Amino acid sequence: MTYKPALSTSELFAAAAATKLAAAGARERAEHAPYSAAVIADSGFRGPAFEASAARLASYNAALAASAVRLEQASVALLAAAGLQQQLDEAAEFIGVTAHSRVVLWLNGMSMMLDLRLSRTLLGAAGKEQDYDPLFDHPDESFESLHARHAQTVPASTMAAVEDAGGVILEAGPTATTVLVGDAVDPSRVITMVAGATTGTPSKLPGELEKAQMLSEKTGAAVVVWQGYAPPPLLTDAASPHRAHAGADDLAMFQAALEERFPDAQKTVVSHSYGSLLATKAAHQHGLLADDLWILGSAGVSGEHVSKLTLAGPEATVHVVDSPEDPILLLRSGPTAAIGSSPSYIGWGGERVLGVRGGHTDYFTDPTFLSALQQRSDPAA
Repeated sequence: MTYKPALSTSELFAAAAATKLAAAGARERAEHAPYSAAVIADSGFRGPAFEASAARLASYNAALAASAVRLEQASVALLAAAGLQQQLDEAAEFIGVTAHSRVVLWLNGMSMMLDLRLSRTLLGAAGKEQDYDPLFDHPDESFESLHARHAQTVPASTMAAVEDAGGVILEAGPTATTVLVGDAVDPSRVITMVAGATTGTPSKLPGELEKAQMLSEKTGAAVVVWQGYAPPPLLTDAASPHRAHAGADDLAMFQAALEERFPDAQKTVVSHSYGSLLATKAAHQHGLLADDLWILGSAGVSGEHVSKLTLAGPEATVHVVDSPEDPILLLRSGPTAAIGSSPSYIGWGGERVLGVRGGHTDYFTDPTFLSALQQRSDPAA
């Protein structure tokens, strides 16, 4: 199990020092501006040109002073982040000796959260805002409180779909809503659904919630419709791994947040289509707190072999689910696929689920897949 921090302690300390130096330089130049104006005035220079130059120097003074304040704030934030990251590094060094794999992945999530908070602080210092509000950022807030807060921000149509499903909103933003259905108190298993390019958008949330309800009924698990990333807006855009790369750390953080709230529950990730690239990127690049990962109808996955994926522990499993009638199989050839490795290639190493039928959108109603998913919830299976 590998510790993969999102931030470098040494780089943070260096950035804090450089930013502090830049702030001092801006402050010095700002303080020099009034002196320059006084020198010009003492020279006897008068008239419209003098007034224009004096006004320009005053504006420079204000701009430099404001820049100095922002740089000072950034330096403080970077220094604080460096100290926190150093503590995470020290904890990871200790954990590495004792080999607690789930804790290592949680530390990875903490580092990613620190990265997110730092960027949020720096964006705020630059006068910008960031709308993403991850579950990981609220470890002490109850689901009831999270739901009530997010309910004030989502469209009425979204809220109606959530209420119809009896769901709880865990995350919400301008482009997505993440909802849990089923037991939100003490589930024995939590299944996270990672949708693809055409089903991961807000307009598709009602249909995804129906799938989640059905999975919850079949497996007895709490099921999360995770919409923590912006899927490709067009099918043609799904040929690029960019969106999956951007969302991989968010999924890793979300799973770490579930681990923090439900440490004894089995964590399952069911990824479909483009979502399978995102889920495997999360496991490949950051580590994914999942006891079992399911790859349905994939156009390509991250990692040339299943051993390259870091999951919750050595007993974690990866299952490949394909229907021979799914046209997406045409995007695979030998060990490669359109946007990554082919998960069905015998050398990739995943556990194949045979006997699945139907088209690309039929996996969630296929009895063979549902039976395999349900059986995996039995520790003896």
